[in-house]
Amino acid sequence: MTGEKDLVLRVLVLVAVIWAALVGVSIDKEVRARQVKHPEAYSPYSDTLPALGCFVGMLAAQLIFRQLFDPVARVLIPKKPRWGPGVWGAKVTRCCDSIFKCVYYLLVTIWCYALLRDEPFLPRVLGGSGETRFCWTDNYPLQVVSPGLRRFYLLAVGYHLSEVVMLLLEVRHPDFWEMLLHHGVACSLVLYSYLLNYVRIGSLVLLLHGATDVFIYLSKAIVDTPNTRCTIASYFALVAAYAWFRIFAFPVAIMRSAWVESVREAGGSIFGWGYLNFALSLLFLLHMYWFGLILKIGTHFRKTGQAKDLQSNLSSLELKKQS
Repeated sequence: MTGEKDLVLRVLVLVAVIWAALVGVSIDKEVRARQVKHPEAYSPYSDTLPALGCFVGMLAAQLIFRQLFDPVARVLIPKKPRWGPGVWGAKVTRCCDSIFKCVYYLLVTIWCYALLRDEPFLPRVLGGSGETRFCWTDNYPLQVVSPGLRRFYLLAVGYHLSEVVMLLLEVRHPDFWEMLLHHGVACSLVLYSYLLNYVRIGSLVLLLHGATDVFIYLSKAIVDTPNTRCTIASYFALVAAYAWFRIFAFPVAIMRSAWVESVREAGGSIFGWGYLNFALSLLFLLHMYWFGLILKIGTHFRKTGQAKDLQSNLSSLELKKQS
């Protein structure tokens, strides 16, 4: 079953990479034409250079934090007899990375919501009072992007680039292909959405995912600690956040807006519409798959009394080395 799943994921990764590359070539031509025609609305490529600085900074910060927090993580996660050195080391590293990402997503989600809370395109399901159809109004794609939202978006571009590079540099875990598909698609979406000025709908996607990722990485950080009460509390918070944001709000608000409202409000000016919706659909399929695993984690805990991250499944690393 695992082999079949990995085969499907590899095919999807290949399709996504090829399609993203083809769209990227077309986007370059489109953006350059817009820069010439509307220089006041479309900045030159050099304005995206801060994203590269954010990429380097986030990569270095995560690696440095991993080294600094490692002794604390080893205290938080005492080694169990059934864990080999490789498994324990992987769990300690996951704890360090998860603490870093939990704090990152908490801060950027607060920042993003502060930027969007009074915007007319922030829907009620995400804590606003507007409608997602306004993502495509105001003379799209020549909408004005505020300096604060532009800075937030460039940070997101840099961070998602660092996620892909970190994944490729690390030892492959059992969830490598699904994470590569997710990170690759997310990275292309955030970059292309910035270049094509999908910033309004893109910021909603980032807000929604960030609000969920806070609880995802909190749960991953403490899943191997002996504190059962905190683990249970974080699990129920994760289920609630995931169900609301990624299973309900994502298709109802985001995907519907990208599929239907974009065409209705902006007409024929939706460049890259096909890839945008393909990528969003892939993300939703991964959301559904991971939500099933999250529910399975609860069932596993109820039966065995042991909390386990079934998605990463780091315990299987030792078995792979032995086989």
